[in-house]
Amino acid sequence: MAKRDKELFEMKRVIRTALGEIAPDLVLKNCNLVNAYTGEITKTNVSITAGRVASIHKIHNTPKKVLDCNDFFAVPGLIDAHVHLDSTLLTPTQLAKILLPRGTTTVLIDPMEIANVLGLRGVKALLREAWGTPLKTYVQISSRVPTAPGLETTGAVLGVKEVLQMLEWGNVISLGELDPSKIVPPRDEYLMKVLAAKKARKIRVGHAAGLSGAQLNAYASAGLGDDHECVTAQEALERIRVGMKVVIREGSSERNLEELIKVITEHGQDSRNFFFCTDDKHPNDIVREGHIDYNVRKAIGLGLDPIKAIQLATVNCAEHFRLDDEIGSVTPGKVADVLLTRDLRDFKPEIVIANGEIVAKNGEFLGELPSYRWPKWSTDTIRLKRKVKPTDFEITSNKKVQAVRVIQIIEGQIINKEIRADLAVKNDKIEVDPDKDVLKIACVERHKRTGNIAVAFVKGFNLKEGAIASSVAHDHHNIVVVGTNNADTAEAVNAIERMRGGLVVVSLGKILEKLELPIAGLMSTRSPEAVIERLEKLNEAARTLGCRLEAPFMMLSFISLPTVPELGLTDKGLIDVKGHKIIDVRVA
Repeated sequence: MAKRDKELFEMKRVIRTALGEIAPDLVLKNCNLVNAYTGEITKTNVSITAGRVASIHKIHNTPKKVLDCNDFFAVPGLIDAHVHLDSTLLTPTQLAKILLPRGTTTVLIDPMEIANVLGLRGVKALLREAWGTPLKTYVQISSRVPTAPGLETTGAVLGVKEVLQMLEWGNVISLGELDPSKIVPPRDEYLMKVLAAKKARKIRVGHAAGLSGAQLNAYASAGLGDDHECVTAQEALERIRVGMKVVIREGSSERNLEELIKVITEHGQDSRNFFFCTDDKHPNDIVREGHIDYNVRKAIGLGLDPIKAIQLATVNCAEHFRLDDEIGSVTPGKVADVLLTRDLRDFKPEIVIANGEIVAKNGEFLGELPSYRWPKWSTDTIRLKRKVKPTDFEITSNKKVQAVRVIQIIEGQIINKEIRADLAVKNDKIEVDPDKDVLKIACVERHKRTGNIAVAFVKGFNLKEGAIASSVAHDHHNIVVVGTNNADTAEAVNAIERMRGGLVVVSLGKILEKLELPIAGLMSTRSPEAVIERLEKLNEAARTLGCRLEAPFMMLSFISLPTVPELGLTDKGLIDVKGHKIIDVRVA
């Protein structure tokens, strides 16, 4: 049967089911239905046919299957409004196994991580796997590959031509996040991407970190529709005032929900202007806390009405991205994505239905997913010019004491601060100061064998010895490493080359723990359980070296980002983010 004929046949089945002419495939009997549009809770039946909701009216026709839901609330499947799937360390198939049991049935992904490493062919490979799972995956076209042209080395480039090509794909719902440097001041290449998305009637996703006043107005005037970079309630309020939606982010290292929810609970703003995302969240945190269901629980615990919290996780996002004709509510004609929970405040999904099929019960994924074989070229992405040496990480000075710029990380936030430190100089080499938590951080180019290595200083990791390193480093994804000494720093980088990508903890020249990430240096093909086990051991190894961060490797992955204030670090040097330029780590 041709696709169009099949769609017509199934639509007729759904209509006839609603009329009571044919039996539903599945009935959720006597459930307490949460209506995402009205906020009402109604005792009724939900009839499902051909993977769609046929009726929320009690139909007197014997269904093929009945699920007694007398003790349950029926809630729409949850939506993650913005996530970098390839930052979870898991491939799409493995990620689906832990997201679906937590009630997330749809993700809106910006595949910019694999795009920066492998370009359009990498994105296509990722989507081929993702579209083979029950987890609905919509695409936000990566708009900035590279993120900081001229200031970093990446493995690929996506220009206007590629964006125009991707706009023709199915399941594309927006242009991906654009940071302020692409719009303020205006740059033709990016404005052409915005105009192309606008012409195609696609939302343009924002990334307005640090903007306010005239600059925020200029940014919004380009048609950027939302922002997931707010860190204060005042920033969120400013964005609503200029017509932007606010995406409340709660990931592994970006914890913004507690502050931003105040705009609704304390400032009385309309909750329909908000929805949820994770952006970047490691699998151990997903399994331990939850995913978008965690955002719902936390928001309720902070005083948000449960129905409004559910709307933030469902219909608000669907309406913004013009997907509400398919998802976001349990209403006739929509895809049958439903989670069943006994308590709206506790909000723990016990049964999850995706596309009309029961896919999870009591936190466990049901059934089997098809295996996917990644192409060989996707596992050959760590290309160093040569093995690095301890001397590659030296910074020289002719002074006895050298003032330096230091990247001060802020736990729970993606932003950082520039501070200054006075460091001792020995044999013309600037020394680190572990007692004051001023360590070296380096970025080593791994795409094109340029040999570029940039070294700077960082505060916040609290390592007393050893080094930690990662080939996941937004958005260029070169190798980033923080160390207390040059020897362990070099060993950590070389270990990642041997692993073909991954995370590693090194001390006294020995690898304490590691996790191989062979797919683009970003993802593992292992099961979620295996990846979580390794990640927990990596975090514990980092703690034995003195690190007190809750998610050290997620923090490490963001510290080099050249588009979030105030400082970034790429293979070409220390970046003044607001000035969009390379600056000297040494202060004259």
